[in-house]
Amino acid sequence: MMNIGKFSSEILRGIKTIDTLHHKPTHASAFLVWYSKPTSDVKTVVELGSGTGIVAFALAKLYNLTVEGIEIQSELVELANLGTKLNGIDDKVRFRNLDVRDVKDIYKPETFDMVVSNFPFHLSGKGKESPSKIRRLSRTADLETIKGFIQSASYLIRNRGTFVFVFSPNILTTVLSYLSEVNLTVQRMCFLHGAPEKEAKLVAVRGKKNGGQNLIVDPPQWGV
Repeated sequence: MMNIGKFSSEILRGIKTIDTLHHKPTHASAFLVWYSKPTSDVKTVVELGSGTGIVAFALAKLYNLTVEGIEIQSELVELANLGTKLNGIDDKVRFRNLDVRDVKDIYKPETFDMVVSNFPFHLSGKGKESPSKIRRLSRTADLETIKGFIQSASYLIRNRGTFVFVFSPNILTTVLSYLSEVNLTVQRMCFLHGAPEKEAKLVAVRGKKNGGQNLIVDPPQWGV
């Protein structure tokens, strides 16, 4: 059984990125890296929506994994590629400028051992949207877009491969439904709170493609 330990955003200390005013690493990035600690059978990972590369860099440096990032925004891909040199991992990480819904055009099915993603947090049409295009695309999506992320994840990971996703708890029931449609079985779940008396701000789910049905709810974590 995986020992998750205690979450700390310090897990990203020493990981270098070239960011923009409207796209910077968040607690969600750190939470995703922390909950993605690989089992021994994981060697290759794909990140859907890789931004400027903080998660991909951390997975490569901390866990010695080979990582590919898929990102729809070409500006962020350019910055991520520069970041591979800053972190000295040119041979471990690469990025593609690609819509996650188009992965079948590039990849064969079941190419990776693990897929990870920090889903866009906010549903389009709910609340005020950012005037920044980069921020909007990184943080906002409709449910069909999130469903596309999940369908692509199922396509990309091998049978019994691992998935790890971080997102807002307000779409948890919908995400669980989408996952079950493509045989991605949640086996662990963890909530991240700002403080013990506060409601959860993030949830991480982890499981396997065609995995067993036992579910572990890990102890709540603090630090948003």
